[in-house]
Amino acid sequence: MSSGNYKMVCDLCGQVRMASEIKKTWDNFFVCADTCWQPRHPQDFVHGVADDQTVPVVRSDVVQSMGTTTLSSAASKNAVTVTLTSVSGLTDRDALGIVLDTGECHWTFSDGIPTVGGVVTLGSYLPGNASLGNIVYLPSINNEEFVTATSITPADL
Repeated sequence: MSSGNYKMVCDLCGQVRMASEIKKTWDNFFVCADTCWQPRHPQDFVHGVADDQTVPVVRSDVVQSMGTTTLSSAASKNAVTVTLTSVSGLTDRDALGIVLDTGECHWTFSDGIPTVGGVVTLGSYLPGNASLGNIVYLPSINNEEFVTATSITPADL
């Protein structure tokens, strides 16, 4: 036994070894240098990178308004056309919300450009009656477009 070499116990396996055969780990354990010692894992040195979540172009909110008109004649259940008081700005594929007599709002779209007299062909039939003067919502006046599953092309995705 050389000077300064003394007996130590391995903190991992419990074997008694000489101090020259023991190594200290990164987390302050004394372990056998030949069997129990392992280097610190490289993943311990990986540092995360902050994710920049700022928006590159900031614009103020666009005020959305809902255009409205009314029915100028009653429409019965299963009707595919309605007559509106005003069709100003309404065009093909614009969204329409027709208030039914039950109070529910039926959402559909205009299937074609409105004809003279304010007649609009609907993209779906009316599920209930709608009386003269019932409100019709026109959100498409803000350049929003009613999109159906059949109008989406692979280029849109």
